[in-house]
Amino acid sequence: MISRLCHGLLARAARRWPVDLRDAMLAEWQAELHVLPTTAQRLRYAASLATSRPHREGAVVIRPHRDVAHGLLWLLSITVLPAVYLPLALNWTSSTDPIMIVWQTWVAAGSVVAAAVLGIVCGSLTTGVTQSIKPMAVARWTTGIAYVAILAYYVVEGSLDGALLTDMTYWALSAAALCTLAAWVARAGWMSLSWAIVVIAVPVSFWFANLHNGLSDFSALGMEPFFGGEHLPAFTFAVGKQELLHVIIFLFVYAHVLVLRHRAVPVPVVEAPKEVAA
Repeated sequence: MISRLCHGLLARAARRWPVDLRDAMLAEWQAELHVLPTTAQRLRYAASLATSRPHREGAVVIRPHRDVAHGLLWLLSITVLPAVYLPLALNWTSSTDPIMIVWQTWVAAGSVVAAAVLGIVCGSLTTGVTQSIKPMAVARWTTGIAYVAILAYYVVEGSLDGALLTDMTYWALSAAALCTLAAWVARAGWMSLSWAIVVIAVPVSFWFANLHNGLSDFSALGMEPFFGGEHLPAFTFAVGKQELLHVIIFLFVYAHVLVLRHRAVPVPVVEAPKEVAA
């Protein structure tokens, strides 16, 4: 069983190398694994290869003016988009008309999907951001700037109070911590696990953002009569139509896509001048 686990870990490590090198690397690792004397050493060797930094193909050099353009687009995306979307979404989330509830359910589901897709698209279009901001710091910068922008929106709206400030502060801290953890996991090569952390980060940080709201106590906010008295579908609807949830999904997916698409720019090596013998 341990032998199968070791070979599985080696196979996982090999998949992160170019196709033309995988077989050779896997054969070399298996030969080295075979000569190790103990099971613990073999398992440690295989695990270290599976969790080490993945091989990356040749770096893509992004021109400075493109980096600046990407940085400005990133800044606009995480500040202007939430500020514009939050008031617009209130036009369809505030109504409790029975006919509108059915429509809102479909719009809420569509908004969740659209937020994720928009995050992927924006992340693909602004890869130059990670040439100025380290990939491990992207999540902190993204959530930090969005935190300020969202608070500014609530100030202009006139709804910011101590409770809301506390909730949003806890949201920003939890979002930065979990998304940074996802970035570390992704950079170690565990892509599926990193996305799982991002998915978990959404409801966790959303719960912190609603500490002083009935949603944190799993209240359906009086939506049960529209769902035949059933609590679970009513609660799911109450959460799914929250405009802040859609913003959170967009920000988290956006930040994580930037981490995954990062390519390091090679630093030129300058050799010291050789001394000329007299």
